[in-house]
Amino acid sequence: MKKIITTIILLLTLIISPTNRMNAQTNDWQPIYLLVTGANTMEGVEAFFQLNTCNAEDIIYVKFINHNEYLVQLEWFDAVFTQELKWINKEEAGDKKSITLAANAEAKGTCLNNAYPELIIKVKDFVDGKKDVKRYSSSQLMIMMPLKEH
Repeated sequence: MKKIITTIILLLTLIISPTNRMNAQTNDWQPIYLLVTGANTMEGVEAFFQLNTCNAEDIIYVKFINHNEYLVQLEWFDAVFTQELKWINKEEAGDKKSITLAANAEAKGTCLNNAYPELIIKVKDFVDGKKDVKRYSSSQLMIMMPLKEH
């Protein structure tokens, strides 16, 4: 009887383990640290990044989730922290990115849909390949409520 129970437990473990690994690989969004405390939520907006490949090119995708009950305007500069522990920042005026995010909405960069090109960053603009990237940051992120019309 002990052999049967041990065999069943072993089989269940083998069946469940690969499933968990597959789920982890399909949802590999990492938090973007927005605050000194390491939190990835600031003023009701949550931020994530993902290293990936699109059409044989290394890409960083960014995702913002607005948990506010109102529309927000986001502005930031892209920054990459390398495996050599150095920040590479794009801080020229022309490098500033901006999107408007509806209340309780999500915006993310994807390979299939180019609805938010600001949320798709080419790794080669910073380093040789994604193996050289340790983290991404939305540097100098500002979250603003657009002015209301009178």
